[in-house]
Amino acid sequence: MKTITRIWYATLVLSLSLTATCVGAVDTLTLVKLDGSRVSFSVEGLKITYDDFVHATVTNSETTSSIAVAELDYMRFENGDTPSLTGDVNGDGEVNLADVNVLIDVVLNGVNDSDIAARADVNDDGEINLADVNAVVAIILN
Repeated sequence: MKTITRIWYATLVLSLSLTATCVGAVDTLTLVKLDGSRVSFSVEGLKITYDDFVHATVTNSETTSSIAVAELDYMRFENGDTPSLTGDVNGDGEVNLADVNVLIDVVLNGVNDSDIAARADVNDDGEINLADVNAVVAIILN
């Protein structure tokens, strides 16, 4: 039942968020998976269809990709000029406990996502380690 609820929630979020393209100037749709990895698509010619409410097919002028809806954490439309927020390791626009969790996972297991790796070195010392976790906690507490 939880999986079905997540699928319907993700379907609703995807459907509602598509209307955001009419509201403001955005150039990228970014889907963030539960494991923290990100997939971005240009909004030029963007179309999202649901194969079976288990997979979404994202098509734009450049590519087509099938994504398991249950694996999605969140999505957002972005403008390429949006500055990054220090401590926002997962890239959701907020600095909170979710960033600490992603950063701890990166410290323990490494990272394959170059976007997360760039944001994970919070204290800008060239290394991703517990000092970065402490820096994010300090940002949250202050």
